[in-house]
Amino acid sequence: GFDKLEFPAVLDTLGTDEVFGYRSKITPHYDAPIKKKGRRRAQNNGDTAVSKVCEIGPIGFKEKASRRLVDVPYCHIATDAINDALAQIREDKREEARQGLLKKPTKGATLLLRDADGVVETDNNAYVNTTVKDLVFQFQAGNFFQNNPFMLPKMVDLVVDAATKESAGGKKMTHLIDCYCGSGLFAIGSSRSFDVCVGIEVNEKAVEEARDNAALNGIQNCDFVSASAEAIFQSQDPVRIAKKDEDEKDLLVGDFPRDSTVVVVDPPRKGCSEEFLAQLNEYRPARVVYMSCDPATQARDSKFLVSYGYEIVSIQPFDLFPQTRHIECLAIFERTLE
Repeated sequence: GFDKLEFPAVLDTLGTDEVFGYRSKITPHYDAPIKKKGRRRAQNNGDTAVSKVCEIGPIGFKEKASRRLVDVPYCHIATDAINDALAQIREDKREEARQGLLKKPTKGATLLLRDADGVVETDNNAYVNTTVKDLVFQFQAGNFFQNNPFMLPKMVDLVVDAATKESAGGKKMTHLIDCYCGSGLFAIGSSRSFDVCVGIEVNEKAVEEARDNAALNGIQNCDFVSASAEAIFQSQDPVRIAKKDEDEKDLLVGDFPRDSTVVVVDPPRKGCSEEFLAQLNEYRPARVVYMSCDPATQARDSKFLVSYGYEIVSIQPFDLFPQTRHIECLAIFERTLE
């Protein structure tokens, strides 16, 4: 455990005024429809076929600690645009069932409603645009992207502020690495404050999308590279940024100056693997900025970082999902031992 006397005070939880109507993505479900007696319907070629007529029950979410599905015709934490679309989507889906037009009439399904700048998309594979401050991010509607657009600008600002502070010795941070970078939110959002920013992803498709987002915003000092989970900081994928000199050699993540490099970590709920943390220890950046959606796994990972010679200098919780038990937490670590 940690020494309580040396542990920094946790800052007051940061929130916004939007405690209802804030969530920009919901995924309601319905269970396998109830079969009804088939009836014949005309096909385009004049023949008839037995339609798979059925009826959909509740469309909503699982009850806590239960398998019972609760019908949710209106979601109080979803945005107005989503709720405006939800009623019609529910009715359309039920009408498809009554007409025997469901693609998989014997199975339940999950629906998508993604509010991207006021436009609601229901196709997981469709690309949408979302604005964060003055930056535009394009991503597939079904992919991960933070779902509280009111809190997101504050989160980006605090990550950038934490990453750009000078070290205790007065050294300016010049390079940033965004691990688990997804669509490139933190790397792109920090790019104006660093000489070079790079996002690392094991998914090559995500790398392509993040590069497209950098280009979409006219950012030339930010790139994204793919790396295996076993050697995430040893990527041989050159960092493609605008060069000051044509003779300048390709830059690799391994070339970054450790004393002025910040690593941003924003892992899924399960936190970082021990393998990743060991690589981070071997890489030894000057600072680690750790955004977590599960303080329990963040606390677990913090023990590793402290044992590696990093000091926790601040902890900032966010009420990212009001009316729920979930909380986001930003922890800053400074390297103290060589």
